[in-house]
Amino acid sequence: MPSIRKAAAVLLAMVLATGCAKDEGRTPTEALSLKPDGSVPWLDEPIDSVYPSPATVTVAPDSPPCTAAQLSGGLDKWSKAAGDTVLGGRLLGELIVRNTATTDCVLSGLADVRLFSKDAEVPVDHLTSVTEEAKKQRIPVPAGGKASMRVDWSGPFCGTATPPYELRVTLPAEGGELRAKITPKDHPACSGDPESPTKPSSNLSAGVFDKFVEQDPITTERSPLWDLTASAEGPPQAAPGDRITYTITLTNPTAKPVTLLPCPGYLQELSAEANGMVNSTTAQLYRLNCRPATAVPARSALRFEMRTTIPKQAQGTVRIAWRIQTPQNLPSEHLVGLVTIPLT
Repeated sequence: MPSIRKAAAVLLAMVLATGCAKDEGRTPTEALSLKPDGSVPWLDEPIDSVYPSPATVTVAPDSPPCTAAQLSGGLDKWSKAAGDTVLGGRLLGELIVRNTATTDCVLSGLADVRLFSKDAEVPVDHLTSVTEEAKKQRIPVPAGGKASMRVDWSGPFCGTATPPYELRVTLPAEGGELRAKITPKDHPACSGDPESPTKPSSNLSAGVFDKFVEQDPITTERSPLWDLTASAEGPPQAAPGDRITYTITLTNPTAKPVTLLPCPGYLQELSAEANGMVNSTTAQLYRLNCRPATAVPARSALRFEMRTTIPKQAQGTVRIAWRIQTPQNLPSEHLVGLVTIPLT
């Protein structure tokens, strides 16, 4: 079995390395060399997953919009946000829907997502940072296929509604209402407004439907990045709508260089908070630019330039959680950088 896993890991590295090579012709020249200060320049390379891409999912161009009658769905687990300071905490989840019909369909547009408990709607505020471009995405869902949607639930949650919880999703294009069970019983804690425990100060944020990517069950090899540490540094302040630059430093305390190949991904999660409550949130997975530097030298460090845009509706303080994602085995909380930026 170890030899099979090793072979799979080698094959995976070849696939990803080949993908990077094919992209060289489209990579801006300035991204191929270190900057004068020795840091690695940022490269705008969003990706869907760090795992090998499955065969492209296609449906007929005239496939109709998906309806609730042909879908089943559920949210099986919550994860916690890194460096969370939101009152009551924040839960991050993925709603997965499956086409149980024998006909293909397409999901496109913004769905209305509501939280329910025992057939009663749970009073929470709703917010979204979905762009107009994202709303225009057409996600093919063939018969038996899947799609996913990111769902965040942030505190403080001082309501009296108890689990089991359920998401009720009104699909775009008059597709009807899909009822999706939330398996975990967790909810954000109450640490907000004791005088009004039913006030909807808790926020539910839902994205748009996106491609569903299965994680490769063979990638259990230990990541070479395990030995690194990460830190982050950002600007002292910013304003809503600003394009900002911050720095991630990967440090190698060992006596040997640590390879960055195949180039890993990183998840950039941005949330804005005012008075302990979230008012804006975005997340995007990118490929780390390791073209100018393919390894972190022994007992040394590499600095990586990062860029992002502060949402125009953001208020209070912006927190950026940056974390490495790799197809090999690496704890999700291991290589994390946190940046806190007051808004002016």
